[in-house]
Amino acid sequence: MACALRPLLLAAFCVILPDLPRAEIAGEHAFCLRPPDALVQELLDWIEEASDYDVSPARADPPLILFCDEGDALDYPGGGTLVQPGEGGVYDYQARVIYLVSPWSPGDTWHRSILLHELIHDVQFLNRTWECPNASEMEAYTLQDDWLKAQGVAHDFDWLAIWFWSKCGDGPHP
Repeated sequence: MACALRPLLLAAFCVILPDLPRAEIAGEHAFCLRPPDALVQELLDWIEEASDYDVSPARADPPLILFCDEGDALDYPGGGTLVQPGEGGVYDYQARVIYLVSPWSPGDTWHRSILLHELIHDVQFLNRTWECPNASEMEAYTLQDDWLKAQGVAHDFDWLAIWFWSKCGDGPHP
C-alpha cells in the first residue's frame, strides 16, 4: 500500500493549503499539508537554542509534511522504505519531506518529539553534508532525548542500536 493522506482526520490539527499545487510524492498525488505553523516554529526555536545549527532556511521554507500508516511503502529518489511497526516518522532528505505515521496528534508529547526528530534532520541536512544519511541519527536522537527530558519525559532509547544504525559503510561490526 502506498502512503496516502488522511485529510478528514488531519483537518482537526493541520492547516490544509488548497491553493498549493498537488505534489508528486511516493508515486502518488497528495495535497501539500503543513502542521500548525506555531508548532513547527516552537520546535525550530528549540533546535536553534539546543544546537549550533542555522534554522533560518527551515523557517523560511519548512519541509513538506505528509502522513502515512505502518506498512506503507515509501518510494523516493535515492531509496525507499517500508514503514515498520513502531516507526513514528521518516525523513526524505533529498525531497525535504517528513512522513509522520498515523495516528499522530500535536497534543501528544511523544508525537511532538517525533516531529522534532524529523525537523532536526531537515535542519541537519540544510546545514551540512553527512558521510551517509544514517550518520545524522545519533545527534537527532540525542537532541530528541534532551527535548523529551525538558518536557519531563524519560524514554528508554536503545542507544547501542542507534549507534550501530548511525554508522556508514559495510565495515565489520564487533
